[in-house]
Amino acid sequence: MSDNYTYSRPYGEAAFKIALEDNVINQWSDDLKILAMVVSDKDVKAVLADPKISQGSCVKLLMGFLKSKPDNNFLNFMNLLLDNKRMFYMKEISSIFDVLKSNHNNVRVVEVESSHQLSDDQIQSLKELFKNKYQSDIQIDQTINSELIAGIKVKVNDEVIDLSLQNRFNQIKQQLII
Repeated sequence: MSDNYTYSRPYGEAAFKIALEDNVINQWSDDLKILAMVVSDKDVKAVLADPKISQGSCVKLLMGFLKSKPDNNFLNFMNLLLDNKRMFYMKEISSIFDVLKSNHNNVRVVEVESSHQLSDDQIQSLKELFKNKYQSDIQIDQTINSELIAGIKVKVNDEVIDLSLQNRFNQIKQQLII
């Protein structure tokens, strides 16, 4: 997976620079997310990988999934990805683009994993806590993981805070083994 990010980083950064210059960051972000979902489909992958299908046809196919007509720079970017056989890294490119977009807008994405759905008050408390810590706007992305039993696991950039009961059990287990 890290190789995918290594190969994708220059494309994600280039896409962000172009979108920033053209002032179409939100448009490109939405389009890249849509294409990331489309390209992950096995049938679309088969069409894109088929050497008998022209690159122009592949671009037309992909552009058919977008809500609005893309600009010329976006079409050129798609052609570049197809030329360099990087279209299958669209998920990573989109992810890198969104991180750059968040940094540009001074928004931190906080991934919260919990054993159950958090209440609005709990989410608001987490937002306030992290807003004060990082001095930026906070976006909470919550996922449910029943294996945590209780508690939460929080990820901000490369920092992970694991306050789950499952983690506590693992720590006790390690202490008993040693």
